[in-house]
Amino acid sequence: MKIQFTQLAALPAGLKNGVGFSDIATSEKSIEVIYAGLGSLGQQWLSFDMDGGSDWQAKAPFPGVARNDAVCIPVEGGCYVFSGAGVAEGGHYTTVLDDGYYYDCQQDSWQQVAVTTPVGLLGGAGFALDRDNLAFVGGYNKRVFDGLMAQLNEPLIANDADAKQACLVQFMSQAIDDYQWNDKVYGYQLSTQQWRVIGDSPFQANCGAGVFRHGDRLTLVEGEVKPGLRSLHSKQLQFKEGKVVESMYLPSIHELHPSHEGVAGAYCGELNGQWIVAGGAFFIGSQQKYQQGQWYSHQGLSKTFDSKVWCFDGAQWQHIADLPQGCAYGVAMTTKQGMVFVGGESAQGEALTECYLAR
Repeated sequence: MKIQFTQLAALPAGLKNGVGFSDIATSEKSIEVIYAGLGSLGQQWLSFDMDGGSDWQAKAPFPGVARNDAVCIPVEGGCYVFSGAGVAEGGHYTTVLDDGYYYDCQQDSWQQVAVTTPVGLLGGAGFALDRDNLAFVGGYNKRVFDGLMAQLNEPLIANDADAKQACLVQFMSQAIDDYQWNDKVYGYQLSTQQWRVIGDSPFQANCGAGVFRHGDRLTLVEGEVKPGLRSLHSKQLQFKEGKVVESMYLPSIHELHPSHEGVAGAYCGELNGQWIVAGGAFFIGSQQKYQQGQWYSHQGLSKTFDSKVWCFDGAQWQHIADLPQGCAYGVAMTTKQGMVFVGGESAQGEALTECYLAR
């Protein structure tokens, strides 16, 4: 499959670690609009008309505190946004947030739908089971993450570069299981605001994975299994009557390309009925170091921002193209016209304003 990239209108400011989705408004003429915001845009929420828009438009700002790496669940007519990392009201440093909101496209309005999540969902993934029930997998452990942030902000450590570095080295020098990321599948009923465990994930707890939602199935591609170390697997959960009924590993990129280290923060969407995973970030050599018992697997390694575009045809992954530049942590949407890439982070750490349509 050949891919052609067409540049769309640039964002008014760079966007990385944010969220977004695509919505088709029901009218005499269906109009497709994409939405993006949060992350480096703070509380800004923007839209772009795929059927004739010339520039991004400001929409109702997000009412919660600004956040990175929230869980975004697209639904018909809007989306849900949960958790993420940010400075809570009255707080003094970044913590895992535990609230949730709904955005209504037609009304251009936000409504809080959850006050407290049962676990940290930072970097996790979400899925709408039906109009009243959501499912969540993965996510950083709030106690562990918040504990690190509190330690780094203690005056004796915050004002001492060596002490801060020693604290980070100690935190990073742990095995995967020590981070206690969420390994349960949680369900949330919107009408009752009740949470419950609806299954155990058989896979390693995951953050920053690529996400595909199809009918009753949620597919996760790679992502992190601990800070700095990526998963090499593509995995899928199937739901029925609000519970996990089946799980399986799908073919992985690593199987055909053994040098592939896995990626986190990749752009994921569909093009011509096939799954696309593009870009993402990783550390060359981290897999080998971890296998050798070096738990701080990315210590001394440079972060690589990939440009490869991978396509999954249902049987295997193929490298079919390259992005205009290596980047990660942006937003991707599947639209009627093709797959849209919005913002991201460059190898220089810059939040990008560029947006592309791939078809």
